[in-house]
Amino acid sequence: MNPWIAAIWWIMLVAVVFVIVPMVVALLIRAVTAARNIERYTAEALAGGVGIAQNTANVVALQQTIAVATQVLAGAESIERSTAAIGTALGAPERENGRTDREEAVWKAS
Repeated sequence: MNPWIAAIWWIMLVAVVFVIVPMVVALLIRAVTAARNIERYTAEALAGGVGIAQNTANVVALQQTIAVATQVLAGAESIERSTAAIGTALGAPERENGRTDREEAVWKAS
């Protein structure tokens, strides 16, 4: 083998072992660190997303409650009008809250 070729081969071998390999190892360490950070941030984002989903799941139930409450309110107003009409028919004076004195006494007793 030619001594010049052997010298160039040894120089390249030393350069690869002492320059290229440490550089590749450093880049691999940086890539693994970045991947771990991405995994951690993704887990945090997932936990936040699950929390948001759990907190907003009650919005649908609240909307349903509001719909039912308006129906109940309409029913209560109808009952109040009917009670006032009955009180008027019986000749009892009506108070501010729509109840007669007799209704108020029954209401307080129960």
